[in-house]
Amino acid sequence: MPPPPSLVIQVAVPVPLDQSFAYSVPAGFEGRIEPGCRVLVPLGSRKLIGVVVGASSDEPGPRIRPITRVLDEEPALSPELLDLGRWLAGYYCAPLGEVLKTMLPLAGESRRSKRAVLTPEGLLRARKHGDPAQRTDLTGQVLRALVKRPLNHSYLKRKLPGSASVIETLRKKGWLALDEVVEDRKSVRAGNAALNVTPVTADPRPLRRLTSAQRTAVDTISASVAGRQFRTFLLHGVTGSGKTEVYLRSIDKVLREGKSCLFLVPEISLTPAAASEFHGRFGEQVAILHSAFTDPERSGQWRRVREGKARVVVGTRSSVFAPLEDLALVVVDEEQEGGYKQDEAPRYHGRDVAIVRARAAGATIVLGSATPSLESRYNVERGKYELLQLPERIAGRPLPKVRIVDMRTEFVETRRPDLFSRALDDAIRQRLEERQQVILLLNRRGFSSFVMCRKCGKRIECRNCSVTLTHHRRHGKLLCHYCDYSQPVPAECPDCKSGHLYFVGSGSEKVEDHLRKRFPKARIARLDRDSVRGRGQYEAILHGFREGGYDILCGTQMVAKGHDMPNVTLVGVVSADIGLGMPDFRAAERTFQLLTQVAGRAGRGKMPGEVVLQTWSPDHYAIRFAAAQDYEGFYRKELHFRRMLHYPPFVATATLTVRSRKLEESLSLSSRLGQHLKEGAPAVRIQGPAAAPLAKLKSEFRYLFLLKARSRKSLAATLRRAKSFAQENRWPATALVTDVDPISLL
Repeated sequence: MPPPPSLVIQVAVPVPLDQSFAYSVPAGFEGRIEPGCRVLVPLGSRKLIGVVVGASSDEPGPRIRPITRVLDEEPALSPELLDLGRWLAGYYCAPLGEVLKTMLPLAGESRRSKRAVLTPEGLLRARKHGDPAQRTDLTGQVLRALVKRPLNHSYLKRKLPGSASVIETLRKKGWLALDEVVEDRKSVRAGNAALNVTPVTADPRPLRRLTSAQRTAVDTISASVAGRQFRTFLLHGVTGSGKTEVYLRSIDKVLREGKSCLFLVPEISLTPAAASEFHGRFGEQVAILHSAFTDPERSGQWRRVREGKARVVVGTRSSVFAPLEDLALVVVDEEQEGGYKQDEAPRYHGRDVAIVRARAAGATIVLGSATPSLESRYNVERGKYELLQLPERIAGRPLPKVRIVDMRTEFVETRRPDLFSRALDDAIRQRLEERQQVILLLNRRGFSSFVMCRKCGKRIECRNCSVTLTHHRRHGKLLCHYCDYSQPVPAECPDCKSGHLYFVGSGSEKVEDHLRKRFPKARIARLDRDSVRGRGQYEAILHGFREGGYDILCGTQMVAKGHDMPNVTLVGVVSADIGLGMPDFRAAERTFQLLTQVAGRAGRGKMPGEVVLQTWSPDHYAIRFAAAQDYEGFYRKELHFRRMLHYPPFVATATLTVRSRKLEESLSLSSRLGQHLKEGAPAVRIQGPAAAPLAKLKSEFRYLFLLKARSRKSLAATLRRAKSFAQENRWPATALVTDVDPISLL
């Protein structure tokens, strides 16, 4: 409903304040404004794009500033999406204006305009009455311009003064049509994303025969959709069990009923594979949404969705805000992945927002994974989710055999600190001789982990962050993986000037180098953020490997995610325990998930697979259960640990991070906040303040609070108290960071 004739509206603007602002509506704009429309408004000395959220109770007057311009002919956000934005702002303690900005794909003004285009009859008549290029009158000039291409109506009238009457005459004759189009005027143009991908459309392929477990899953999901019931299913299927086919069959039935679907993937890098599958099955009904698109590409896809031309949206976490009508099914693939959590304000989790959106729409939601998050699996026990299982691989293929190699024993027996064990070396050699393919994982970028002086022990650290710099040999530099600061590799120690520098540890670049020396005839590709820079490189590497252009694919966790390579019979993990030392209670869960996922890349074709896990911690339960491919065993063990130490899923958590470029200020602010919070929060356990594990990040000193509560209401109240305290004491807007349901405690 448009605001009542008070001529004052409430506008949410993207500033770090928990309030909207009142603005008056100048004459002539009244009928064009509805909640969800974007408007350009003055705020202080700036002009910002905000979203109308409703009518204001304020009276018009000189203190109420008018809006500058209306940017939309129709609301950019529907009432349903506005409600979702309000929920998100409340749950994640985020300013509504920043939330609504995140939900919108467009940076500038959109407007409707008319485009002049010759009709088929007009084109025929123009040529019949003489070559337009030879005509010099105004009609000839109009025809000559439009024969080349359609033109904006306003542009044509400006280009050819006096042509308005000619255009109208041609329109009445049926020679010319004025089509209404929507254009975007960009106030800001986004730069290219660091990782650009290009979806590749696959040819339609015949439907696979479903296993009995797949058929049960599809039937159950379809029945829920047909009943327009909000139900949450956890689809737990081992790697290679055919979860994607379950998704596609379920979506096909939804489309046959004229409804819409949303399919989420955790990372941009997984979008091309999903897009290929979906375009091959559903053609032009599919829209792709992710942040690597340019502004025009993204807004074009967004409009196809809003106009109903695309009823299936495939994309990353921000796609959860796609303007789909008649939403009947939501699928969150690899629901356990941290990529669904946004690490900048507003810090929402795409999976959880998807559940809320599905509930509001009366839609069915499916969370799929081979290694479900503990929270999702526990929700099955609580009765909030329903479990669907795919316990076997398709075509009866066996899971790969997994071998643990104790690197301590390996060193004692060989007396050499080699990157590859004898078992892994022999297994690679055998696969190369048999013309089979190999995947090797080392989940660390670079060549060496850090550089240390042998004489004084100095480690070369980032000047902006409290971390050591990683050695990237190919580029001859030391790089910080948090702030991107880099410097050349020094010839001597910066402290004692000794030339005895020691390069410690290994990364994916060293794995590639080691492979090329050990197997000089092998064709090797590396997949990590350093090797994938230009548009389409990620998919090009994977396509080359899939088509047999490479024998070995090595890299970071990017090699573990969702790839179906039938000729891969060996997966090697160079250091299986690399993530266990992280100061985070989810370290074991992430290690188990990554090892299980990468192991699942082996043996997906006709030949059986083998996995070699090299580790210095062979008795750790995460590695043992991953080797046994025993999810239930790991789940029970980890659940006991979480219960004993009061971690999710048994409590709700949030973090408060106080940060400043001055160490003394950060310490002082966090100390005062801690005293304030502990005076009145008996239902919330507050740990801290303590220096964050990454005590300095991007030149800011950081102190961390960890909040735990059984009641989300109590937790939210404490977070509001913290924000109010910061605002009342005039803290800088960036000094306090709130993160609800954090996935990292760094």
